Amino acid sequence: MKKYIIKRLSSHDKFHQTMKIMRITSFFLFLNVLFIHAGTSFSQETKLTISLHSTTIKEACKQIERQSSYIFVFSDNTENALNKKVNIEANSLNIKEVCDDIFSMSGLSYKILDKQVVVYAEKDKNISKNISRLETKGFIQQVSISVKGKITDESGDPLIGVSVVVVDNSGQGAVSDLNGNYTINNVSPNASLRFSYVGMKTQIILINGRSVINVVLTPVAEVLNELVVIGYGTRQRKSITGSVDQINSAVFEDRPVSNAIQALQGASANLIIQQKNMNPNDNNLSINIRGVSTMGNNDPLVVIDGLISSSSTLNNLNPNDIENISILKDAGSAAIYGSRSANGVILVTTKKGSKSQKPVVRLNGMVGYENPDILFQPVEGWQNAMYRNEANMNVGSDPVFTPAQIRDLYDHRGEEYWYFNEIMKKGLQQNYNFNVSGGSDNTTYMISAGYLNQESNFVGDFGVERYNLRSNMSVEYGKFKLTSLMAYVRKNERTIAGGTGNVIINSTRIPPYYYYKFQQDGKYLINDVIGDDNTMAKLLEGGNENKDEDNFIESLNLDYKIIEGLTAKGLVGLDLTQHHRFRRDKKVPLYSSADLETPVLYMNSNTLTEDYNQKRHTLSTQFMLDFDRTFNKLHHVTGLLGVSNESYTLKASRIAWEYTDEDLGLPTTDESKQNIDNYNSNANTDQTSITSLFGRVGYDFGDKYYGDFSFRYDGSSKFAKEHRWGFFPSFSAAWRITEESFMENYKTQIGDLKLRSSYGILGNQNVDNYSYQTVYQMYSNTYVFNNQSLPGTGYTVGNPLLTWEKSANFNVGIDATFFKNNLFVSLDYFNKRTWDILLSREVSSVYGSSAAKENLGEMQNRGWEATITYKLKSGDFNHNISLNISDSKNKVTNFGGNERIDQSDQLYKIIREGEALGSYFGYKTDGVFQSYEEIANSALPIGASVQPGDVKYVDSYIDGVIDEKDRVVLGNAFPRMTYGLTYDVTYKGFDLGLLIQGVGKRDMYVRGELIEPFHSNYSYCIYRHQLDFWTPTNPNARWPRLVAPGSASSANNWGKAGSDIYLLDGAYLRVKNIQLGYTLPKAMTSKIGVQKLRLNVNAQNPITLSKNSFIDPESSEFGNNMGGIGGVGANSARNYPTLIYYGLGIDVEF
Repeated sequence: MKKYIIKRLSSHDKFHQTMKIMRITSFFLFLNVLFIHAGTSFSQETKLTISLHSTTIKEACKQIERQSSYIFVFSDNTENALNKKVNIEANSLNIKEVCDDIFSMSGLSYKILDKQVVVYAEKDKNISKNISRLETKGFIQQVSISVKGKITDESGDPLIGVSVVVVDNSGQGAVSDLNGNYTINNVSPNASLRFSYVGMKTQIILINGRSVINVVLTPVAEVLNELVVIGYGTRQRKSITGSVDQINSAVFEDRPVSNAIQALQGASANLIIQQKNMNPNDNNLSINIRGVSTMGNNDPLVVIDGLISSSSTLNNLNPNDIENISILKDAGSAAIYGSRSANGVILVTTKKGSKSQKPVVRLNGMVGYENPDILFQPVEGWQNAMYRNEANMNVGSDPVFTPAQIRDLYDHRGEEYWYFNEIMKKGLQQNYNFNVSGGSDNTTYMISAGYLNQESNFVGDFGVERYNLRSNMSVEYGKFKLTSLMAYVRKNERTIAGGTGNVIINSTRIPPYYYYKFQQDGKYLINDVIGDDNTMAKLLEGGNENKDEDNFIESLNLDYKIIEGLTAKGLVGLDLTQHHRFRRDKKVPLYSSADLETPVLYMNSNTLTEDYNQKRHTLSTQFMLDFDRTFNKLHHVTGLLGVSNESYTLKASRIAWEYTDEDLGLPTTDESKQNIDNYNSNANTDQTSITSLFGRVGYDFGDKYYGDFSFRYDGSSKFAKEHRWGFFPSFSAAWRITEESFMENYKTQIGDLKLRSSYGILGNQNVDNYSYQTVYQMYSNTYVFNNQSLPGTGYTVGNPLLTWEKSANFNVGIDATFFKNNLFVSLDYFNKRTWDILLSREVSSVYGSSAAKENLGEMQNRGWEATITYKLKSGDFNHNISLNISDSKNKVTNFGGNERIDQSDQLYKIIREGEALGSYFGYKTDGVFQSYEEIANSALPIGASVQPGDVKYVDSYIDGVIDEKDRVVLGNAFPRMTYGLTYDVTYKGFDLGLLIQGVGKRDMYVRGELIEPFHSNYSYCIYRHQLDFWTPTNPNARWPRLVAPGSASSANNWGKAGSDIYLLDGAYLRVKNIQLGYTLPKAMTSKIGVQKLRLNVNAQNPITLSKNSFIDPESSEFGNNMGGIGGVGANSARNYPTLIYYGLGIDVEF
């Protein structure tokens, strides 16, 4: 606190004396309002204990200041007296008693005014007389006032935890309570108050004598000042030099999603999430950040509250517990995570309590139904029979159905049903959440609980239940801060024994003839199409598979402030998962006719009973030194240095018995035997460990020039000792151009502008464990000796020279705001080269194994992305629009000079240098032949016999014949030109949210019966979308003419491996979510003790626009590595149906 010197009164005329005294008095009053309690009462309440010997009066006063909130103010004629030495023994005395001891016999007098002690010379009669006279007249008195008020947002909702501070005195302030109310006592009527809140514009308001000041805070439009979570810390967006997107909690809250990854679709540019299966029991999702960069694993690194985690843990996290998610995309932001950051990083921060906040209780619930939208349907039974006859007759074969049979089907069309429609139903989804949070001056807490129950859409008792418990707590004591995080998840799944398998397949390929029935007279039936299965029997009677999983996460984080700007941080964390699966296949009799007494066969005749257990845990430790200081108000220096270790262990065992007791499922029968695939935990154990040294140094000059250097030095047990360690550095820089003097007009009239760029080397250790070692395995039934099957030994060759995949990343970007910071634009371009990709050389089959993996491959991946956010306030309407659009394109640059072609059914994929990884490969079509003359003048496949209406192929090699030399790259399945649009608008108590997500460019290769009618005598259906086939009167049809399977025309049209007749345009636009809500006026709800009550209606996936009405556009056979260097299954599009959700929700806050 600055010390003020009161000037001595001169002997000028009385007018000047009075003015001087008034100025002094005013100064006394000014000092008074800087403190909280009144001087008189404070002097009686505060007790001082001081023991001083031969100490100057000035030093004694300083000692009192250290023990109390009093400030001593001295006039200019006291200097000599202050150097006198005194002895003081004060034991629990008030300030007046202590001052009497100090100033007695010193020649000094004092006056206590509030928390100020004014000291002057006794002989100075002018000061003494004027102070006394002014006191008598009431000029020196308590001039402090109390100020109170309410702080709300633009919608009128109270803001909790707003900081209210007296300007120029940060020690005096308050925090708004649960109702947005605040009170500050003993403040000067001429002071100013500063109101600040995260995400809101700070306001400074002059009190001007008012006792009530209500404040409305508006959102911060300056996105560059947003606080963003980065690796091991936070930064303001204006100071970020890398490419980072932050997704806030609004994306996850009040949405009917079963996991957080679902909610991320469309939320960030180049965050590409494909939901390949909507089955609640098999919610198959793949994630890519900025495309495909390696032939191996492209999974991003997941970090939750500072702990290295996994996508499965993220899926089990309650979306309502998420505060924000940061997506680290380039080397500048991700290199701090080193060897696991090449595919990007997902940083998850969960919710916490706030200091000085009363307990806030929040409850919300959502209930709705998910309706399976089956996109393809067969024609009616009699129509199916007629088209089957037409297909036969078109190739000269006899019809299959007689007119009488077709007439019979027509007459009974009211009795028919399609199996697929019968095994599906709408499923109820329930989601309930509870949260309580708050804090004191030095503690915060947040405790939450969640419950999800999502029924399967298969008939039967299947589905998923999830229980979530979480607590985040922190306490500060002096220089220490202890943070404890605990989370528990219990997940129960009820699914079909052995998985969904052929349930959908065998339900879709049966035509809806009325005599094909699931059940009659209590007996499950088979038919001439599917003679060994009954999907309804499998779902209702065929047994079940129950899975239960417990996940427990605990972390302790201790911070110690060593000196100003330097903090030591230590963390210990445990992620423990126990998984259990119990499967029991039940024997079900199947009949070919309801008249039979004896079953034709039994489903699940081997009555398998299985018990599987898995336990995995990750132990994490971290120690860091974190430095953050500003020098001379211009030089901001940050630093981080840390060490860490993550050790992972997995153990699993499986025991299964066949031919168990039909009633008990126990191996008590004479036929019972163990399954040959059983193993104990010794045979299935994984252990890995990674130790790291990491650091970051950052510097910025005057919020204008920024530079960051980060590194990580990793050692992984996945590699041999000689090649275990890798160094991964990055450098990034940024320039806020608008901070330059020559950009002053631009900054004032338009907005902010920042350029940034980064370059670094990242790593990828997502390789198989023990790949550097040669591993031997035992295989059953490998050899036969003496008519007995015997086991054999196989091996996988290791390579001790294996090392990290490495990725060089270059990024350049621009962040800009316009229209007074209401419009934010971020643009990025990236170029990424990955080398040392693991490949295996091709060897002869007599080698007995595959060749050892080597660091041979290279790829390049480049692309761009744009994010645009616009905020608009128009009257009572508040609009918030966010658009992101992005693209990436990869190519293989080194595959050892070779190429690889893999086949699955009609699908061929190729790995070829210069082409995108996993591209489709085959023949290009050129429509269909329209005449025999055209056939005679065209290149044909060798031996082909075609007619008008059959497929015509492009002679790419131009040699007059269609053969393998004509095959070309047809396309690629990876989504490109991806985009997401979020629009939120509020009007008084109403709010509307809309999320649109889509893909602008993508190829889909669909094989099988959804393309070819009556596919290969495996499917016996023709579907409605296949009716646009060629006839002489329909020459411009989508499909070739209708022909019977096995004919010459069928071989030409559908059997040409890799033909682009199976290739579809996979672009789409999907309305992912629409939500309409209404918040009841607080004046109404507060009467029943409720601070907030919001009702909403919600729709998920209500609208999808694509060029193919019969297939979900997200359906894909590929994961995030496009099949890698191995084979891949072809996509038949017989997926779990698209789920469309409609439901209601309620949010309550107390």
